[in-house]
Amino acid sequence: MQDIDVKTEHRVNRIDPKGKRIEVVNLAQPETRWVSYDKLIIATGARSRRLSIPGSDSKNIFTLKDLQDGIRIKDYINEKRPKGVAILGGGFIALEMCEAFRLRNIETYVFCRRDLPAGNLEREVSEKLLKELEENGVHFLPYHEPVAFELNSNGEVRSFKTTKGIYPVDIVLMAIGVIPNVEIAKEAGVELGKTGAIKTDFTQMTNLMNVYAAGDCCEVFNLVSQDWIHTPLGDIANKQGRVAGENAAGGMATFPGVVGSAAFKVFELEVAFTGLGIQIAKQYGFDVDSQVIEAESKVGYMPGAKRILIKLIFDRKHGRLLGAQMVGKEGVARRINALAVALHQRMTINEISRLDFAYAPPFSSTLDPILIAAEQATKKLKV
Repeated sequence: MQDIDVKTEHRVNRIDPKGKRIEVVNLAQPETRWVSYDKLIIATGARSRRLSIPGSDSKNIFTLKDLQDGIRIKDYINEKRPKGVAILGGGFIALEMCEAFRLRNIETYVFCRRDLPAGNLEREVSEKLLKELEENGVHFLPYHEPVAFELNSNGEVRSFKTTKGIYPVDIVLMAIGVIPNVEIAKEAGVELGKTGAIKTDFTQMTNLMNVYAAGDCCEVFNLVSQDWIHTPLGDIANKQGRVAGENAAGGMATFPGVVGSAAFKVFELEVAFTGLGIQIAKQYGFDVDSQVIEAESKVGYMPGAKRILIKLIFDRKHGRLLGAQMVGKEGVARRINALAVALHQRMTINEISRLDFAYAPPFSSTLDPILIAAEQATKKLKV
């Protein structure tokens, strides 16, 4: 037993930092009361972004932020048996859900404002993603700006209107990002960062004494760009929560930041990335160059060997690795972790090219694809 009193079906309406108390509503009663605190942790998370266009409040338009959202989508599919789905957005949730809908034999249309899916990734990676979508029967529609949803007499979407036409659909998934839940914190005087999320220091403390924040509602420090960003990922939230909790209990923990690592899967493709992309690196003033290679995930004569594309982003002047992206059908998601460690250690591509990786034919070629990419990249350095 951890002696934790968990209050379900309760909502906090207000924070009174001067009185060190919160206004809590018991939703089951209902009743409202003030609860005092010594230390407070704000972990209000984020919510799915929604379009404000005609018809956007229809009952068959869904977002996907948590398990309950997933259950609602599944229940609707089981009940209504939709034939076609419109997915708005080209990010990770949108792409992962393509597979889920196609497994249900639902005709899947992805509407995107950009020309390629996962537009925050490098073009070489996004092009591989587009090919994978098309090979699995997904219709990717670029350069579409949403205009309105047209509803039937039951208040359900029957078609989706964009700047390029009208498309019949039976169900809609909005996957256009998230917004940090900061309203209650802002009202209490908690300072927000430039991203619109809560600003903290490395102990997760806000500008208010004894008030901490953790998770998708707050910013995190990027160790490569040396800037505060909003990166709503579960592993980051977990680490921030541990630091905030330890400090609220009297400890002295810090969370130094992240390099921006993540991985996801789209049908048979593994996609992984860490650090900065080219355009972001340029914005931070780096002398940016890159190297792209394709190599086998393991020795070619081994069963299951697959091609991997790796792109390294680095600073030509100092040789420092700035970021990396990978895509392939095997051996990608775990490989990115080696380059995440390299970013944490501010390694150069020269140093990376000499790393001693484990080798055996079932797992890698004699020179791992990472080493091949780094060796090629060293030829572009300014001497």
